[in-house]
Amino acid sequence: MQIKRQHSRPATCQHVPLWPSLWIVTIIFTSVLLASSQGIFAQTQEPSEAADASTDKQSAAEKTEQQKEAEQRKPPLEIGPLRPRFGEESVDAVADEGPTLALKPGHWTATYQPMQANFNDFIGRFAAELVDDNRQAVALEHSRFGLRVSRDVTLVKGKEREIEGELFLPQRTEATRLRAQLVDRDSGADVFLYQPKLERIPAYQYNIVVLAKEPERYAFLKVTNTVRAPWEKEFAESSRVHYQVTLAKVGAEVPLPENPFTWTSVAYIIWDEVDPMRFSVAQQQALLDWLHWGGRLIVNGPDSLASLKGSFLEPFLPAEDGGPREFTAEDLLPLSAYWGRRESGTAIAPLKPSQPLSGIALKLRAGSVDVAGAEALFCSRNVGRGAITVSALQLSERDFINWPGFDGFLNGGLLQRPRRIFSAGLFGATQVDWVDFNQRRLDAHFTTPLRLFARDAQAQANTRQTTIALNQPAGPFPVTEDPTELSVDRPGGIAGWDEFSPVAQVARELLLVAAGVQVPGAGFVLGTLAFYLLVLVPVNWLVFYTINRVEWAWIAVPFLAVLGTWAIVKQAQLDIGFVRAQTEVAILELQGANDRGVLTRFTAMYSSLSTTYEIEFPDEQAALVLPFPANDSDPTDLLSSVVFDESSAPRLDGLTVASSATRLIHAEQILQLDGPLRLGTSSRGLEQVENRSQLALRDVAVVRRTFDAAGKTRYEGCWLGELKGGRTVVLGMKPLALEPKKLPFALEREAAAEVRVVPTMSVDPLLQLAFLFENKHDPLSKEREETRLVGVIDEAVPGMEILPEASQRKGVTVVIAHLEYGPLATRQPDVNSPADVVTSTETDESP
Repeated sequence: MQIKRQHSRPATCQHVPLWPSLWIVTIIFTSVLLASSQGIFAQTQEPSEAADASTDKQSAAEKTEQQKEAEQRKPPLEIGPLRPRFGEESVDAVADEGPTLALKPGHWTATYQPMQANFNDFIGRFAAELVDDNRQAVALEHSRFGLRVSRDVTLVKGKEREIEGELFLPQRTEATRLRAQLVDRDSGADVFLYQPKLERIPAYQYNIVVLAKEPERYAFLKVTNTVRAPWEKEFAESSRVHYQVTLAKVGAEVPLPENPFTWTSVAYIIWDEVDPMRFSVAQQQALLDWLHWGGRLIVNGPDSLASLKGSFLEPFLPAEDGGPREFTAEDLLPLSAYWGRRESGTAIAPLKPSQPLSGIALKLRAGSVDVAGAEALFCSRNVGRGAITVSALQLSERDFINWPGFDGFLNGGLLQRPRRIFSAGLFGATQVDWVDFNQRRLDAHFTTPLRLFARDAQAQANTRQTTIALNQPAGPFPVTEDPTELSVDRPGGIAGWDEFSPVAQVARELLLVAAGVQVPGAGFVLGTLAFYLLVLVPVNWLVFYTINRVEWAWIAVPFLAVLGTWAIVKQAQLDIGFVRAQTEVAILELQGANDRGVLTRFTAMYSSLSTTYEIEFPDEQAALVLPFPANDSDPTDLLSSVVFDESSAPRLDGLTVASSATRLIHAEQILQLDGPLRLGTSSRGLEQVENRSQLALRDVAVVRRTFDAAGKTRYEGCWLGELKGGRTVVLGMKPLALEPKKLPFALEREAAAEVRVVPTMSVDPLLQLAFLFENKHDPLSKEREETRLVGVIDEAVPGMEILPEASQRKGVTVVIAHLEYGPLATRQPDVNSPADVVTSTETDESP
């Protein structure tokens, strides 16, 4: 077999282009050349340039080494000073005394403290208590208990955190310092100790808080006469101001506390271009609670009104943004004419801006009113007892705040305070006072609009200078003027926690009567013995005589003795409270259509055995609790300290009750209802009360105060009797004669008591206070119309747990619902201006 070798045929020659190959070769060559040139360049640098490069590398290495050394030199914990959330921050005092901390007596103060762990995560516990100059704990007012406020602290390595807290300074206490310490959980060692000297904020002084994107634009408020309230004959310059202006720095979070009870030192808030979405839910609720109990919010409309649409504040705003608008001098004439007129001085020249002022048109909502003399420029609307005011102008507009009449408008138009009069002081100083309220320039009723019934009803809060009569005989150097001293009615002013307010005094008396502990008297002992000798013994003999077994009578004697002992002990339990007993008198205050109320509890706890109690509240509720003094004469020798723990749910630990003794506590909490107790309108257009809450009330009465054309007070009322939860009742208001020391609808109350099956605790003294619309110490309480509902709940409202539990409980709650308020009183301009005052210096220089 032949194998044929197959030869391949040469391929046909084709033209292959050379430019791709050349391009690739060029790129490779260029790359090599560049790499070589960089190497050559690096080798052929000037000596100075090479030295610089070497120095840079060495500096970077040294810098890195310095950073490492700095990191190693850092302390394990970096802890800043403890500061109040509102008002002036801690400041350095005299060198040997250290820092100071300003607290307002009677008010719970929100605090914050920056902390950072540098090397490891940290878990510890922070505690603070009031001490004297010897650093010894002091007791609460007329109590044998001290107070320690405590909370857990958790820090993540390298992350700074502001630790929030609350401090309480009683209205009257011997405390001079605060002792704050941070303890490591694992080692138990103190890692931080801070003992600032306490500075007491005057009773009449409150806070104006500015929430603004650019808070420094409102620094001018600090130098206004409204804030400074100049007076050259009283105390130190820094202590006589009416307000501390807090320019809050709003960042990713809003620097406001979440507990509404720590807002009582805040009188006004100015809002300018702050994102409402930055508020937490608890902060939103706290702001609304503050508003409903009298707080005043002033909103810079042009920058803020549109951004508040859809926010938690929108339902309460007095107006909507109607679009941009410019205001000329002619548009501002009504404002100038009203707030620039002077009764005893020269009228202030009209506000004439250098160019039209930019702003917005205000579209008023139902229930809103224009601020007097500022129609289309400022409007206001009630929110419970408080109000929101909105501006069409920029609040910090330079032409506006430089107008000489601005301070008068700030005082009367925006802050709604009474008219003032200026006079000349010594050495060219200017001083200011109220026109219609002599000797009350420093009365807290005129510096804050906030009011809480349990704290402020019928309370006085003035601060004044009183003369000390020396009665010295005439001598070579006679005293030309008697010295004066500062007299303070109430160190905490208005809205402060007060264990001896008129309401607290009445509640204390009712509580001690209802929870009274009485040892059985001689009559009880003699009666028991007589019953045994005259009844049990003859009956025992007669029974066995009847069955012809008289000898058995002796056998029955021990059994009768045991039975009699049991009966005596049972009766004694009813008299002396052999088991744990708990009695409560409470006040629930509601505002407007708000479904949250302030519940104030006064509770007595009795135990026959020594017991240590714990008081707890639900997690979601803001609450405070302290021991409540039984009288104003108890010694204040420190027995022990109670701990108010604010780590999670509010809790008071360590309240000891000795054997056969009674202890009292005072608590306040925000109570969330199922719905509001409010005024409404029926399908027929009739006025009605709607109880959307879960509360079942008895002895319900509605009273309304109005004013006739002459300004005389008129009352009308309606008796409702029972008002259960979910019910609606139409009102039939009739004229009513309301007498201070008598309860209205006396006949209806007697009839209701006769058909009541279960006996109830009497709270008539509290009801009398509830029906007093006017406070003789508060002139502003006479200015406003109001509709008020008052009723009673025959039990303690759930929401506070006392451990260990008591086997016997009784309680009563008085409900006070402020259903509706009339508009705020129309304020008048000041009677003169600082420019009208002729100072002593000017008088000396005049021809």
